[in-house]
Amino acid sequence: MAVTKGLQRLKINFKDNIISTFNKPIATKDLLTRLSNLSSELSSLDQDKIDIASSQPQLDAIKDNLINKKLTKHSNSGVQALVSCCLADILRLYAPDAPYNASQLSDLFKLFFDQFKRLDNQDDPYHHQHIYLLKRLVETRSIVLITDLPNSQQLIESIFDISYTLISSTDLNSQIEPLFVDVLTEVISESSSIPNKTLKLILNKFLNNSRAAQTKGTSVQGFQFTLDICKNNIDRMSRMITQFFSEIVYEGTQQVSNNKENDQSIMNDHTLTQLKKLHKLSIEVWKHVPELLSSVMGLIDNELEAADERIRISATETIGQIISFNQSRINFVTSHGDTYLNWIKKPLDRSPQVRSTWVKSTGEVLIARSDVVNDITKGLMKTLVDSDEKVRLVTVKQFLAIPPEIFLQKVANEAIMSTLSQLVREKHADIRNSSLSLLGTLYSSMFDKLYQGDEKLDKLVSWIPDDIFKLIYINDRSINAQVDFTLFEKIFPLESDSSKRTNRLLTIFSNLSDKGKSSFFAVVKRQQQLAGAVSQLLTFADQYNVDNLAVWNKIDKIVSWFTTTFPVEFNSRNSLTQFVNLNNKRFFRLLKLCTSVESDYDTIHNCMQELFAKLSDSKNIKITTGESSQSSVSPFEMLNTIKLLTYRSSLITYNQSNVVKIMNISKDLNSKLSPTAIEILDNISSVVPAVLKANISTLVESCIIQFDHTKKSYNDKDLKAVYHFSKRFPEMPLYSEDQKDQYFDNLRDLALRGTPLEAKYSLKILGTMKNDQIGHKEKAIKDIVMATVDNELNIDDEDLNTKLSTIAELFLIDYSLVEANSKKISSFLASKILLRNRTTGSEETDTNEPELDETEVWISDNDLLNSSTDCNSKLLALRIFVNWLKAVSGTENSGKTAEPIMKLLNSILASGGEIVSSKSDTYPTPKTYQARLRLEAGIQLLKLAKYPKYNQLILQPTINKLIYLVQDENSHVRSLITAKLKKYLSRSLISERFLPLVFFLAHEPNPSLKQDTSTWIRSTFKRKHQATTQRKNDLLFERSFVRFLHMLSHHDEFLELTNLPTQYQAISFALIYITFTLDLMATQDNISVLYYLTTRIKQHRDKLQPSPNILPESLFMLSDLTQLVVKRLTKHRNWNLVSWPGKLHLPTDLFARIEDEKLVREISTTLYIPDGIMKDVDELVNNKTKSVGKTPVKRIKRRKNVESDDDGATPRKKKMSSSSPVPQRRSAIKRRRVNYNYDNVDSTDHSESDDDEDDH
Repeated sequence: MAVTKGLQRLKINFKDNIISTFNKPIATKDLLTRLSNLSSELSSLDQDKIDIASSQPQLDAIKDNLINKKLTKHSNSGVQALVSCCLADILRLYAPDAPYNASQLSDLFKLFFDQFKRLDNQDDPYHHQHIYLLKRLVETRSIVLITDLPNSQQLIESIFDISYTLISSTDLNSQIEPLFVDVLTEVISESSSIPNKTLKLILNKFLNNSRAAQTKGTSVQGFQFTLDICKNNIDRMSRMITQFFSEIVYEGTQQVSNNKENDQSIMNDHTLTQLKKLHKLSIEVWKHVPELLSSVMGLIDNELEAADERIRISATETIGQIISFNQSRINFVTSHGDTYLNWIKKPLDRSPQVRSTWVKSTGEVLIARSDVVNDITKGLMKTLVDSDEKVRLVTVKQFLAIPPEIFLQKVANEAIMSTLSQLVREKHADIRNSSLSLLGTLYSSMFDKLYQGDEKLDKLVSWIPDDIFKLIYINDRSINAQVDFTLFEKIFPLESDSSKRTNRLLTIFSNLSDKGKSSFFAVVKRQQQLAGAVSQLLTFADQYNVDNLAVWNKIDKIVSWFTTTFPVEFNSRNSLTQFVNLNNKRFFRLLKLCTSVESDYDTIHNCMQELFAKLSDSKNIKITTGESSQSSVSPFEMLNTIKLLTYRSSLITYNQSNVVKIMNISKDLNSKLSPTAIEILDNISSVVPAVLKANISTLVESCIIQFDHTKKSYNDKDLKAVYHFSKRFPEMPLYSEDQKDQYFDNLRDLALRGTPLEAKYSLKILGTMKNDQIGHKEKAIKDIVMATVDNELNIDDEDLNTKLSTIAELFLIDYSLVEANSKKISSFLASKILLRNRTTGSEETDTNEPELDETEVWISDNDLLNSSTDCNSKLLALRIFVNWLKAVSGTENSGKTAEPIMKLLNSILASGGEIVSSKSDTYPTPKTYQARLRLEAGIQLLKLAKYPKYNQLILQPTINKLIYLVQDENSHVRSLITAKLKKYLSRSLISERFLPLVFFLAHEPNPSLKQDTSTWIRSTFKRKHQATTQRKNDLLFERSFVRFLHMLSHHDEFLELTNLPTQYQAISFALIYITFTLDLMATQDNISVLYYLTTRIKQHRDKLQPSPNILPESLFMLSDLTQLVVKRLTKHRNWNLVSWPGKLHLPTDLFARIEDEKLVREISTTLYIPDGIMKDVDELVNNKTKSVGKTPVKRIKRRKNVESDDDGATPRKKKMSSSSPVPQRRSAIKRRRVNYNYDNVDSTDHSESDDDEDDH
């Protein structure tokens, strides 16, 4: 045969026989030698340089012999290895043609694969041949032949299994793995498909690696091998994976289709499990070879819109995790924009489970990337206000899971933070508690960066403590408990560094609103109160044994008192009872140290940590009886109960360690926290003066011993602190022996030359001293009396106000010292101060002239001491008169003494603060003075009302005048008189006759004041209602409602409106007050008694009428109106209105029963709402009562349809205007309209007269 040009003739030197026969057997050793020689010769042949066809018969004989089963199935591994090498070269030489048929090729590759299995044994004598075989397959790409064989799927499956088994071996030669990558790459590239088992083998490495990374932090063997295969076959693998996914999805789709007849659109659990596994796989593939999912994303995109919500949930979660991986080579948002848009719309999905899943998937996305933050934040804003509480809860919890820095940087905005501030008032406890925890965490983590000039951060976070403190006003057990946990674990966390701790306390307090500060003071005051109760409990617990029933009853009483304010879910009663029964002296000791006023901060801190740690262990809370132990409470219940009790009763904020730092800061005038420290110190002295023991000498030194009247010092706060301490520990000397003379001399000088407030507290300090100091005390007071009371008061004296303040206190310290000069003092105060003005105002000539802004017409307390001293003189004069009455309250002639003073206060109220005669050359009194004067008159009347004798002298018309202050034209007056009313009513210091006054805030234009007062009314009503249930049915608020209607019937504006041609305006005006009041106090439990009392009004006369023959028709009209309101209200709230079974009397000071039964029947059957407006009134009432109860004491499920009470079918005439009359702010009986525009001014200025320390 001719040789092809350019090629050499093939010349094979090998002539030996390699097939053993029966007649000519070949020993294995010889066979190995021959095969080795043949392999060497075949391997040396260069296919590109020789002409195979020139020696075809000889080569064909060799290739036929090599495929003989006597060789391929030979028992000797060496023979198989050498034969395999020879066959690999045969394939090389014959390429691209296959020298064997399909069956032979199948046997050939099975032989090859058997050799591969031995590659992990480097000690195998034929290891070199095994590697040679693998290299030859790679070089010649002969492996692709298996893709055309009938059993290709089995062979492909086999080579992959062998490869992965080898790759997982730790003994594999490092050069072998790349060779197998090339082999398998060829198989995949030439295969139309690979077996599902093989595809799963490849893909499972992604899942296995994910699990290994999570548990061990390392990748699995063969994972990099898989990555190399996938990266080398992007297109082919992508198609295969897509097909694989499609089959699963199609299977599920078919199930959904088949189930439609049964109205079921769900796939079976097995298929769903498989789908979820594919989704997990997609996530892992995306992390490493995202290109493989180019088509799969379309399938997942469709799943986002699937009918089965479980599929949507899984798809939503998957996309979220994919997006959260920001190290991918492909930007998902830009490469798969449609899928991303579908995912970002999931907050609008019809399923709350899907919406919740979307929320959960956003956390990692927000942490990982910034390019989608705006889109996700918009979605989270929707889920934060979702109609489903579970979605809202998940959203808040997701916020909690995000690191605070990232949350504030990427997520937080004003809208979200504002919504969170509302969610802390959620009715769902989990949402409320999680929101509180989130806000506390944000504030705690950001505290060091706050108040440093970062306005954006301050705006987002700085308000949090104030809002948390304000939650206390809601007066809900669960809310209060969570507030306490948040305050003492997040806002004021345990901190061993005293400087950091104190600065944090002062900084937070300085940024609280007045309402927040009030709540703060309430919290620390409660700590002091509960500390005493805990001390009692521990004392009785030490005394208790099983036979001592009397002690146990005391313990049970204290436990019951504690648990009335604990959340029900804490099982607090059983927890506290078991805590006592444990009789663990160490526990008692730790709790006692936490609540002791003598403990420093570190002691409290360490004791808390030890106590909480021990109580969290179930072994420590079991009661052992004999050989068994039992517990009626869980560690959770026990720990939370004791933790809450400890937080509420421990002196965490006001303790000895903190006081030292606070005092130091208060003296540092360069510190911006100095005023705050002074304010805190003032409160400490009132609430827990005992903690000042260790530092009282320092305080006395600075404010008394070092006093210099030639310098303005304004030490009144420090003096007040000393007074409180001296009052609490009167036996303890506040000075050293060598300071005694200077101490008393300076107290005298303070009373004569200090500021009015310094004079006030210096006298109070003198008043607390005991007999061992009596000599110096008497001398100092005698000197003071001589310089003030005994001397003629001079209106031009620059220290006049100081002396007036001193005289006011002298009345309380010892009335006998001033009794002889009381008339002289009274005459001076009236003629020189109250009835004349040293500073005059301007007469109002143009009533159309616009009013000054309220902030410009209010005199602050600081102004009283400096620029408005004349006004202060008038206020001090009123204080002297009232202190005079306090001093003589126990005498027989006190009533006679009180008459002119009561008349004076009434006159000031009635005239709006102007009592200077219009004929006087000093008329008129400045409007700014008038505002302070009428407020002072009202406050002093309330103080006198605390004395039973004077309370009897305060008649109803006087109380009605106080409405002028509650509705004053000046917001400061309204705010301060309301605060005083709430304070005295809360403490039951004044009669219930004053309670209806707070209902006259119905027209209050300041939303904050109105809301605060409404919250107080609800809270007080709820507390009184609970107390009533436990003790007796006194119906305080219900009785006050009748008083309220009586006062409303005498309201000047109401009476004016009743004189109009139609009384519709009067009814509209009154209706606002009635609905406002009922909204705050009406419940299913008391609505019947309210109705009963309202109907009883029409059986009585009004005692305030000038003649008993005059019927109070305005009051009867209000009774009819209220009855209509109650009926409508019960219908809207779906309550039952039943006849009240009891018998209640109306207040006898206001009402007198009508004895004429015929007249009573006539009045009862008469409707005092005019017939002509009745239908319009009925419609007005219906509309008003529909809006009542948006936040009722008891929430009632509203009906969609409300039946009408209209029985008649007559056509309606034209509806009258339902708008209410414009409310008028009044400051005097002679009233005028004022500008009703409300300016948001600070309404919590604490006037000097707002201090009750002169109440002895």
